Amino acid sequence: MKTVVQFLNSKYFFLIIISNFVFSFDRDFNTSIWVERHHLYSKSSIESLIFYAFENNIKDIFLQVRSRDDALYKSKLVTFNQNVDENLDPLEYALILGDLLNIEIHAWINTYLVWTSPKPPFDKEHILFKYPEWIDNTSQNTKLDNSIYLSPSHPEVNVYLFDIIEELIKKYPNLAGIHFDYIRHNDKNHGFNDEAISQFQKEYFFNPKLVIQNYTELGLSKVETDSLINLWSTFNQENITTLLKDIKNFINSTNSNILLSAAVKPNPLEAKNRWSQDWVKWINDGILDFIIPMNYTIDEKIFIDNIKKISTQINNKDKVLMGIAIYNQSIPMISRKIILSKYSGYSKICLFSYSTIINDDFDLASLKYEYLNNKYLIED
Repeated sequence: MKTVVQFLNSKYFFLIIISNFVFSFDRDFNTSIWVERHHLYSKSSIESLIFYAFENNIKDIFLQVRSRDDALYKSKLVTFNQNVDENLDPLEYALILGDLLNIEIHAWINTYLVWTSPKPPFDKEHILFKYPEWIDNTSQNTKLDNSIYLSPSHPEVNVYLFDIIEELIKKYPNLAGIHFDYIRHNDKNHGFNDEAISQFQKEYFFNPKLVIQNYTELGLSKVETDSLINLWSTFNQENITTLLKDIKNFINSTNSNILLSAAVKPNPLEAKNRWSQDWVKWINDGILDFIIPMNYTIDEKIFIDNIKKISTQINNKDKVLMGIAIYNQSIPMISRKIILSKYSGYSKICLFSYSTIINDDFDLASLKYEYLNNKYLIED
């Protein structure tokens, strides 16, 4: 029979201690993860990510099944991603494995973003070629970067996106949720699509582009200019909100249990005023079931400030998964942000992303150990 000393020195005792740390972390947190599209190209890679989630007690996976106006699922509306192995429906296979292992699969959708390369798409059926009039623009017709977005205020864009989501929900009814990313403008001073401006003028009788460019020549005071531009900003915000409302109403009409969520900018006021992303309204009005603020900063003060601003705006902290980056900071830094989230009342986290785990040999067990070793030591 083993003595106590022999047992304490054994690998089994070490495993028990580590297991207790891991299980304690899992009791403290509901952990989820974002998985990018290139991990869905083969059966083996899908199996690896699902098994990884199962082994690490990750209960929700956000799978990127729409990236640059492509589909990593079988669609009649969108071109199938050509990198996927023949005869494979990545979303369908992930759902099968997720169902077997009790892991919830959410379809992660890049909403308005459709292209980011300096080179044009090879696919001549791509939306950039089919509907160039849908593309968003700035008031000066300039580009900040290679990112190309659809205009939320062009009347045909939201119809197109609604049809895509409707197809997903009907074809894959066992989805846990639809997760919207890039449900916003590219940045401030966007939204100036020609048809969007025309629609706005019909309702408000002025051209917002002319007001921004020539307000002094028009004899407008700063107060008058700000008031007019506020109407334009609200118009753009409401058109994005309308898409979500229409999808929510459709889900309710079908008695589906599919949840709606969005990855959002972490500062609520900046999200609304800079990116037309009024996520406070979305969550407090019940349009979305939960949000994931992308609180990716490595700066702890900014991270805490974002949490405080979020907490002052929302009615229910259970509707927030705190998005934490693992690609740009050390395990101790990640651990502190997880602890800060917990002490602020947020016990659900989402890690960005699975690519860091695979490509950088990130050890989730080490993160859990670091968290448990420091959860009671963090300073106020």
